[in-house]
Amino acid sequence: MLKLLAASRRRPGLTRADYQRYIEFYHGTLAREHRSSLRAYIQNHVIDSAFGTLQDSTHQQIADRDAVVELMFDTFPDMINALEPKEPTPVGPDGQFFADECNSITVMAEEEEIPVACPVPSFNPGLAGLKNQGGMKVMHFVMRDDSIYPEDFQKYWREAHDEALEKAPYAESQLRRCQANWRLRLNDNDAAARKHFKQVNPPVYNLVSCHWYDTMEQAGAFREYHEALQKSSRKFVNWSKSFFLMTKQIVIIRDTDGYRPAA
Repeated sequence: MLKLLAASRRRPGLTRADYQRYIEFYHGTLAREHRSSLRAYIQNHVIDSAFGTLQDSTHQQIADRDAVVELMFDTFPDMINALEPKEPTPVGPDGQFFADECNSITVMAEEEEIPVACPVPSFNPGLAGLKNQGGMKVMHFVMRDDSIYPEDFQKYWREAHDEALEKAPYAESQLRRCQANWRLRLNDNDAAARKHFKQVNPPVYNLVSCHWYDTMEQAGAFREYHEALQKSSRKFVNWSKSFFLMTKQIVIIRDTDGYRPAA
């Protein structure tokens, strides 16, 4: 399944609560009414976040975000048709009422499930937002170092990820699901997404990795993993321009896995 991720921040004048309430209840309703070829639409509401490294005197890239939306499609043409519909819909223009649109960050991606040692048990009441997922989702936007080829970056990240979990036993024991969203090479300039979200010179991320834990109480587990990942002996990430978001996952549309919420 192909995916478009869009990380946005709220427009001036709105609180985070204003913004998140609007996108869930109003914008989410518009998305259901004008869904086109959309197979799934998930909103990830940001609870906490961190940018850059502790060694930076200031942020090299301001990456504060209030939500990340995930739009999922069966095919690449389906994705493009949704971004550039033949008949205009109110979904795209609605962004001006809640988002600081020119500063959105988008990634067209392909999913890869990464095995975990301790997945969610079959009986896990109140902790999982969806089947086999924990209640807290961390989204890690990882920027490739300019000296590394995209193909090598994917290999280096996986090696560093496995090594980091070995060195972070608490994180390994608490991680319930892990997913790598690799930048899609079919449309490397993201022209359709940039036009739809009205972006201006957005930064390019080759990977958004997602990590699920039971609750916010396990936030320290990701920090342990993140610090171990940064200590990789290979320089393949621009850590100063990478960031992670701790989020609550809200399902707006989901046809996969036999799940479809009421409109």
